[in-house]
Amino acid sequence: WKSKPIDYIAHLLGHEAKGSLLSALKEKSWVNECYAGVGSGGYENASSHALFCFTLNLSESGVSHWAEIVSQIYVYIGMIRYYCNLQDGLPMWIYEELRAVQEVSYKFDDEAAPMDLVENIAENLTPYNALPPERLLDGNALLFEFDGDAVKNLVDNHLTPSNARVDLMSSSFGRAADFEVEECNTSVEDGQPFENSKQSEDNVTSFSLAIAGRPNVEPIFGTRYWSNRIPTDLIDEWSKAAEPQLPPLESPITLPPVNPFIPKNFDLKALPPDDSHHPLLFCSLKLCISVGKKKAWFPCTVNKFDGTKNRVLLAYEDEDEKWHKVDLDFKDVTIFPNFEGTFDSKAIKYKVIAVPEEGEGAVLKYGDESDWHVEDGLHFPHIPPLLPESRLPQLVTNTKLLKLWHFQDRKFKRPIAELRLKMSCLRANKSPLYKACAELFTFLIHDRNTETCYLASVCELGSSLSATDFGFTARINGFDDKLLELTAEILKVIFSFNTTDAELPLGIKKSRFDSCLEVLIRKYNNVGMRASSLCSDVRLRCIRPTIWSAAAKTEAIKDITTAKFMEVIADLLKNISIEGLYMGNVHKKDAEATIKLILNLASASTGIAKNKHPKQEVLIVPPQKEFYRVIVPTIDPKEPNTAVEIYIQCGKDDIEKRVVIDLLVQILNEPLFDKLRTKEQLGYQVSCGTRWTFGVMGISFKVVTTCKSAHEVNERIDSFLTEFKAELDAMNKETFMENSCGLAKTKLEKFNSLEEEAGSLWYEIVEGRYDWEVSRNEAYALRSVTKDQISKAFDDWLCPKKSSCRRLTVHAIGTKEGPASMNRPLLPTDTIGHAIDERVEEFRKSTGNKTWGKIW
Repeated sequence: WKSKPIDYIAHLLGHEAKGSLLSALKEKSWVNECYAGVGSGGYENASSHALFCFTLNLSESGVSHWAEIVSQIYVYIGMIRYYCNLQDGLPMWIYEELRAVQEVSYKFDDEAAPMDLVENIAENLTPYNALPPERLLDGNALLFEFDGDAVKNLVDNHLTPSNARVDLMSSSFGRAADFEVEECNTSVEDGQPFENSKQSEDNVTSFSLAIAGRPNVEPIFGTRYWSNRIPTDLIDEWSKAAEPQLPPLESPITLPPVNPFIPKNFDLKALPPDDSHHPLLFCSLKLCISVGKKKAWFPCTVNKFDGTKNRVLLAYEDEDEKWHKVDLDFKDVTIFPNFEGTFDSKAIKYKVIAVPEEGEGAVLKYGDESDWHVEDGLHFPHIPPLLPESRLPQLVTNTKLLKLWHFQDRKFKRPIAELRLKMSCLRANKSPLYKACAELFTFLIHDRNTETCYLASVCELGSSLSATDFGFTARINGFDDKLLELTAEILKVIFSFNTTDAELPLGIKKSRFDSCLEVLIRKYNNVGMRASSLCSDVRLRCIRPTIWSAAAKTEAIKDITTAKFMEVIADLLKNISIEGLYMGNVHKKDAEATIKLILNLASASTGIAKNKHPKQEVLIVPPQKEFYRVIVPTIDPKEPNTAVEIYIQCGKDDIEKRVVIDLLVQILNEPLFDKLRTKEQLGYQVSCGTRWTFGVMGISFKVVTTCKSAHEVNERIDSFLTEFKAELDAMNKETFMENSCGLAKTKLEKFNSLEEEAGSLWYEIVEGRYDWEVSRNEAYALRSVTKDQISKAFDDWLCPKKSSCRRLTVHAIGTKEGPASMNRPLLPTDTIGHAIDERVEEFRKSTGNKTWGKIW
């Protein structure tokens, strides 16, 4: 546990930077991803053994070259053995890099949830971990010493060809649907050759389904597989490759490069002096104030501290605010409940009622039994005061090309930051081809930046790029010290595609383009293989006219040339508008540096006006006496599940209607599960939830079953809603208050990390709503919601017999024998995708293509 030699080896073998095994294999277009190490599960890591697993995601050509890939793995192991045998051993700087990164990662890690922390400590107490009591918390997270002999022992005696098993999995060997049970061998013991196998040891490296014989069937999960001994000559070849030696001169394999992203500066940026930190900030106080001839105690919250005038802004229960001068010097003072002090030259006495936890904002507490009533759900929780404008995201620049919000962290006090970018493209998503090219573009960017981004990820700097309905979203997060350096590298590659050149940009090879295209088409082929996901996908496509199906995107891009791809991407990047959020341990000067960086790299693009951004339209589900049903078969011929989703469209978003929907779902959720799942056993998955689709609100009910028909499930949901209306009308005041208070407390829960807070603010930006304190404002609106409002909303939206209800039902019917497959449309497997597209288009036509228009 002190030296963790297996983690050191995993770091080398699983490295993805230049000179790594992955980089060398990607050059040959054999491998796309790799993972190395001993997992934390009992299968890989137990008191009896440890399994070191090296998993590689192969391309189609890589499957046929698997033996050569394994040989390259042993070439790398041979290089490690070579350095182990040198007098100086393996380079110490590699260990020092790992030790430094793990130390700062542990020091500045977010606080773990209590349940996770207890579970982790319990696991660390097990004897095979051998951790001393003083290292139960950090023993498995940190490196304490380097043990070169342990590394040498592992590579010499354990990571050898004679001690290895190779598992090769590919759909090119056939799918489960291709085999009948009688064609499979269910009696052969694992690891034994098949009596009827025509596959000899000599040609085991080139698997052929025609001569492989009958597959084995794993007895628990029914997985089909073949088992063959690895030929002796292949073992000998691998053993020779694993001998202590440097790779051949023509091989690109080397030890990892020095990591340029290791953070050095962990200082917290200074806050503005007129809105800085103070020990009393966000504390709940009670002030002793004279009222006539008597003195009374008034609750309040410290909302702001002005260091230039040494005063605090107090927010009172009636939402009034007032500045008070601080008397005490708090330089070395620790604040705790019942701490007492004075304001305004001792004119006002105060007592601290509650001190905020890390990550918690201002919370108003009274210091009496009412606080306990809130905890017990008897009283509505206290609503915190609105934050001052300076505590909300600040708009630093606003042009057609770039709009950037800046928000400096005050809660978590860690040297980390989040940069999120929304890139709206004028012609985004205008056709299946454009959307498919956008998604292929993100694959290419990820592939091109793998070597750089991996080095950053080792240093806790993460990054991602996704294609969206409006263009792209990018995220760079982690230690703020080198964050902008990584941002520059990523954006440089992105905007290198904004060119009239028909050739791929420098550094992106045609072979990698083909590999990424292969992975994308494989992804499209696997979309909607489960009934549940297919059901939701069809429902969303029915109401969103610019969501293209996987079948349509596959058809559009399968034969694309690099010239056509470059034409589409250049067209997307030509007119673009970027909106970003930069928050965390970042000063306004950092935001200004970000503006300069983005504008410089995006200088070849032209900005677009807000009214020219791609429209995100949502179709109006028409009210009908007979609710519209879209019935489709599951794509996977072996999918046993049938899914039913009922979607009720409630209308345009506003905060009052939103909290009514949230409370209605809160009240329905438990009784629905209890009735349909626990008592009636309709299916394993039974749920209801809110749906917010580009400003249009709705409620959906979903059931996934293997024992009932879709029609019966539909009827049971309707029956439940009809019966529940009587229960809702009879609900007493205490039960309603319990649900309302529970929902409000959930909305007022503190953010557990900067990532959570950034996610909430980013959602407001992406959706164009800009309600920075949305959870607080929803809790405030929820306070005035009555049971009569909930009952009326139920009648208007959920009553099955209401002809004005805007309701869409989707059935994705599986193949299991019995009621679950009843009324399944009988279609050839290769036509199902296009048939689903036709069903979706039929529904869109039934709406008259009427949309809700612009929401925000």
